[in-house]
Amino acid sequence: MASSSSTAAAATATAMSRTASGGSALPGPPPPTPSNHHAGPSSAAAGGTDAALSAFLHRLLLSSPAPQLRSPLAARSRASPSLPPLVSLEAPDHSAVRDAADVGYFHLVGHGLPSELPSSALAQLSQIDASSRRESNLRALGFSEEEEEEEEQDPDGGADDHAVVFDACEGDMDALPAAAEYARRMRDVGMRVVALLSGYPDAGFREEPFAEGRRKARCLVWASKVSTGDTAPPAAGKAKAYPYVVGLHCQWEASGKEAAPASWVMNDGGEWVAVGARDGALLVTIGDIAQVWSNGKLKKVRGMARPTSAPMDTQHGETDRLSLTVLITLSLDNIISPLVPLSNAAREGEDDRDDEANGAGADGDGWRFHSFLLEDYAWWVYHQRLQFKDPLVRYRI
Repeated sequence: MASSSSTAAAATATAMSRTASGGSALPGPPPPTPSNHHAGPSSAAAGGTDAALSAFLHRLLLSSPAPQLRSPLAARSRASPSLPPLVSLEAPDHSAVRDAADVGYFHLVGHGLPSELPSSALAQLSQIDASSRRESNLRALGFSEEEEEEEEQDPDGGADDHAVVFDACEGDMDALPAAAEYARRMRDVGMRVVALLSGYPDAGFREEPFAEGRRKARCLVWASKVSTGDTAPPAAGKAKAYPYVVGLHCQWEASGKEAAPASWVMNDGGEWVAVGARDGALLVTIGDIAQVWSNGKLKKVRGMARPTSAPMDTQHGETDRLSLTVLITLSLDNIISPLVPLSNAAREGEDDRDDEANGAGADGDGWRFHSFLLEDYAWWVYHQRLQFKDPLVRYRI
């Protein structure tokens, strides 16, 4: 009994001694494990730094907005409208034409088109049922009956954009007098633009392509439906294209009560660009045929210009409008090739720029493109879903 008392007293004395010296009177901790191990003094400072960093990152995540994923289409577009070079048919300026050649599109004034004519043409064309024009569209584009059957069997072949296409040179629009007059006047403007481009050898064709009966021009009127409020670039399968020399697109609103919408243009680099409108100016786009004719000196637009959106017609309750474009092109039996090779001086000045942009240069004789049959190229371009890849790349030298 005395022995037990002495043992307890010794234990108490030992505990008091530990307390006095800064130890703990409580039972000691179990052996260190990964879950309850506490770092020593040297590790404590590092642990404090890690804790501070973790707290900072936690606050940063809470305060930062969630990342927004962008679709490839949005990533390849510039939505802020910009104004292109301004060219006048009445008093053309060499520097303006040179600027237009460098971007592939421009605004045209001095064209003489009456301001009320586009609205009259659109009023007549809007009464046409686009779904009933499927075969007529293909014939207007120059495709054969066998190709029409192939189009009908293709489930995606009709997913253009409810377009209506007329060949204005073949009397297809005789029953639509206002639309026919619009097409005739726009054809005349387009031919003057082609002549203008041929008058500047350093930027254009170096010869008049349609002079002296060398070639016969075709004029296609292309009307496409545009939805109200749809401000994104055309989606895959909704942007049909066709080869042409120049395209003429009317941007202004005939009513005069609403601001004219900007237009989407896919530039030569495959990027959608929003092009603002100017009062009374036509938007002219340079096509793939013109680029080949110029032997690569002209930049082109892939496809056609399309409005960024259609304003609501509050008077008639309409939610869709038609976008009207006139194309100056050729019959499909034409062989497309550069009209004149580059001179040595021009080649030396342009090789570096073109090689960087296109990944190719002229051959030893100054040619930048192989010749090709327009029929094969037109069918291939028309059935491409979206032209992010240059359709002329297969013909570059």
